[in-house]
Amino acid sequence: MKGFDCAGEDGSKPKLSETVHSEACDGHKVSWEYATRVKHNLVYALVVAGGSKHDADRALVEGASLVVAADSGAEFMKQHNLVPDIIVGDFDSSNPDTIDRFQELGVPIVRLERDKDKTDTEVALDLIARKGFETAIVIGATGGRRLDHELANVLLIEHYAKKGLDVILHSQGAVIFGVSGDKHCPGMQTRVFAGNPGDWVTIMPITSRVTGATTANLKFSLNNEVLYRGNTLGVSNEMLGATAGISLASGFALVMIHPR
Repeated sequence: MKGFDCAGEDGSKPKLSETVHSEACDGHKVSWEYATRVKHNLVYALVVAGGSKHDADRALVEGASLVVAADSGAEFMKQHNLVPDIIVGDFDSSNPDTIDRFQELGVPIVRLERDKDKTDTEVALDLIARKGFETAIVIGATGGRRLDHELANVLLIEHYAKKGLDVILHSQGAVIFGVSGDKHCPGMQTRVFAGNPGDWVTIMPITSRVTGATTANLKFSLNNEVLYRGNTLGVSNEMLGATAGISLASGFALVMIHPR
């Protein structure tokens, strides 16, 4: 993603603190040009999943270049008088009248078998990856009735990073995204994100360990540290200003921002 390449004219890259400073917002409140709290490709696709959503998520839908409703995500679209580009699912949790209504409007419907090897959300992300998008935002990925689905959605972030798709889970309660030390995950080695002073930030290794963990503008700073999966060292850090950042040398970690 070109938006993350901060190399100077001599090919060198600035320090993380310099990158964060260049993205700084004025004032206490967040002023951010991206759809979520984390810097990402401005052209994005969006999945409307079946978990918890908020009326404010409508803005994310309206800003997307492609909207895929996964099963009961279609109900959110209907409720807000929005029309998805595609609907996928086995439709075990959506109203048949809703699906029929969108079909009458010409929305393509991808009907899946109930006994399948992938969740509706994963099928939606596969479709987005095949269309060549670099960023996919998912609303409704968390906060539902099924903890197993919620955990599966979180783990999809690393799975798609390896395929070149930056998956960001967005809700009013938290934003979850990935940071990678793998050079084959362009744009994910350094992540800059926005919030307010005091917002909680958790860094959670997904691989057995991550190395070179370095942060900027967080209360408990990391400088070329090693973090291990299962260790809670990275839990409940805090933002010191309107923007902060993290970079890794190797491994993969999740970053979770919780507004205070």
